[in-house]
Amino acid sequence: MDTPSGKDRAFTMAVRHEVENLIRRGNIFYWRPRIPAAFVHCRPGSRLSLSLHCSDHRKAQIIGRKLNTRLAELKLNSKDAMTTKQQLQILFEHERDKELERLDDISTMAKRNGRGGDVVEMELDLEAGWACQLLAKFGTRSDLSLDGDCPGLTYLLKNRVPASHIDAIRANYLAELTIARSAGFEDGIRQLIYQFDIADTAVNRERAMSKMFEGRAAALLDIDDRHDLVDRSLSEFTGGGRTGEPLAKVKPAEVEPAAPLSLMLAKESKPAPTATDIPQPEEIAYLDLSPRVAPNANTATPAAQGGNQRVVAVADFEQACEKLIANMGEEWTPETGRDAMALVRMFKSVLIEHGVEHSGQIEQYHIGQLRQHFNDIPTDWGRSSRMRIMSAPELRAEGEKLRKAAETSGAKAKVGLASTTIRKHFGNLQHFLKHLKGHGFEIENWTFEGLRPRKPKAGDIRHQQYKPKPQDIAPIFSSPIYTGSQDHLRGKRRKPGKHVFHDSLYYLPILFTYLGPRRKEFAGLAVDDIAKDEDGYVIILRTNGIRRLKTTQSKRLLPMPDEMVRLGFLDYYQAIKGLGYEALFPDLFSDKTENDPGNRFYDTFIPVMRGALGEKMWERSIHALRHGMADTLKQAGVPTEVIDDISGRLSEGSETNTRYTNPAGLPLMRSALQHYPIITSIVERKPLQLLPWIENKQPPPWAREGKK
Repeated sequence: MDTPSGKDRAFTMAVRHEVENLIRRGNIFYWRPRIPAAFVHCRPGSRLSLSLHCSDHRKAQIIGRKLNTRLAELKLNSKDAMTTKQQLQILFEHERDKELERLDDISTMAKRNGRGGDVVEMELDLEAGWACQLLAKFGTRSDLSLDGDCPGLTYLLKNRVPASHIDAIRANYLAELTIARSAGFEDGIRQLIYQFDIADTAVNRERAMSKMFEGRAAALLDIDDRHDLVDRSLSEFTGGGRTGEPLAKVKPAEVEPAAPLSLMLAKESKPAPTATDIPQPEEIAYLDLSPRVAPNANTATPAAQGGNQRVVAVADFEQACEKLIANMGEEWTPETGRDAMALVRMFKSVLIEHGVEHSGQIEQYHIGQLRQHFNDIPTDWGRSSRMRIMSAPELRAEGEKLRKAAETSGAKAKVGLASTTIRKHFGNLQHFLKHLKGHGFEIENWTFEGLRPRKPKAGDIRHQQYKPKPQDIAPIFSSPIYTGSQDHLRGKRRKPGKHVFHDSLYYLPILFTYLGPRRKEFAGLAVDDIAKDEDGYVIILRTNGIRRLKTTQSKRLLPMPDEMVRLGFLDYYQAIKGLGYEALFPDLFSDKTENDPGNRFYDTFIPVMRGALGEKMWERSIHALRHGMADTLKQAGVPTEVIDDISGRLSEGSETNTRYTNPAGLPLMRSALQHYPIITSIVERKPLQLLPWIENKQPPPWAREGKK
């Protein structure tokens, strides 16, 4: 038995077989099932690893099926011995302990920064704990306002939660509720109950969700050890003689429920405030861009802070961003929209952390806090589904863990966003603020001066990217991709053998070398994007059913390199077209998920480049081919305007280049491209051989289940 570790990561290179839990590594088959969570002495997510000591796939299939049957019997027997209630209790304890470990890290960092005895740190935990307790008790389908006769408010008051902290608990509750209603949350619950071997039913998912929040709440409310340095008399949470007993075990007090808001507004005069009265929050005008009926004398204008200021609730920022993305339409690519939404979610989390409820409360200080937040979070936070749903403090705690690990190993910590990324985020924030202002919502005139990293100077930009010369690139075409590999599988494709397969890994490096396109432009080509004119074959770069183009000038015609024709591309094109594929390189697409073909090509080609170039491999490897083509043509005397037209850029400067002339035509492009030396002449043409699963129209072996 082993647990997920480097060993597991090594097994990801193994090839899965038709039989469940059966994989092949090299010539040997292994049976690697996940250990049922009912076996409580094993860590959740652990796997067995059993070598079958055979290389015959039929024999391995028979053994694998027998082992799967035996495992199923063990799971059934364990379910008889352990009830769902017991399994949910184990889930609760797991979530509680995991949260306690996370909170302990945060508490340690607070002590390191001199806030070990800060009462505010303790109150933040308690406010978040009661928010989780509300979700555990009332579920995620209820909308608790914590106002007036709200049952959630009654519950908090009966448990002696101070009225002065209700607003902060509401902000935490709304933030957690937003996450709990997000698309990926239920998938996370399904994975959780799978780990603990609980039957996947709607009832059990609801129970697991409650236990998860209950576990988090128990950890957050358990403050005795974590905040032992805090003077409890300074907080209303622990004042009034309750310091001696745990907060979660306080006997509920008999408190008269607050009067409904409608009754309170109906009174001509308010009674003297009592200890249980709660300040009424400012009324918030929620963002609604639907047509409005003209107001009459009986309709009050929503206002905040006693004036006529229309504001947007922080909880509705994502909804507002969705409207912005819809308004931008074709001007924004899906990637740009995702970047804008990521920024809004991050900003929202920072605002919630500082108790901001609506746009009218946002100050310049909060923009500065967002800038500091960028410096303290993991560089690759957006690539992790786990990190994407973390709150702002959780992300910074994750960044601190990476810093500590880097200090121990002596490596550079991958913490802090790059300056170009920060500039992009501030640009998206500016778009978002203009969107709100344009719809009549009052937004303070914030400034990004002193916060936004400066734009690199033109001289600096020139030296940021290495521009490989033809002789730097040539070793790639001596790799097993072109000389012969062992097999079509990813690992064996990089080992010398006798097979040459024709796919994106074979043809795209040639196209990138001679034409210098953007990665996704050619990875997303359709079969219909290949045509012929009187002088030869051409590539039509246009928006198709697979992908859009980055800019208007990206739409262009490019001549097909002669080396592509020599190396059998036309035979490949006819074969793919005859099989009925829409994509010119179908090996880059999955039938199970929406994936970026450019990213897929990057993942498969980078190891090939690294094997061919070794220590001479440059950074931003594939994009550098685009720079290398442009630089080689420029050094050969080709006008920069023609190079820009080949590359799909808009030349700046003379109005003649932009207004009075069309892009360079195909004859001029063909003439210019003759200046790039032929570095693929060492590649020998081989008979056409498609990938087996492409030829048989089967799902790709690398595909995984996901949303299509």
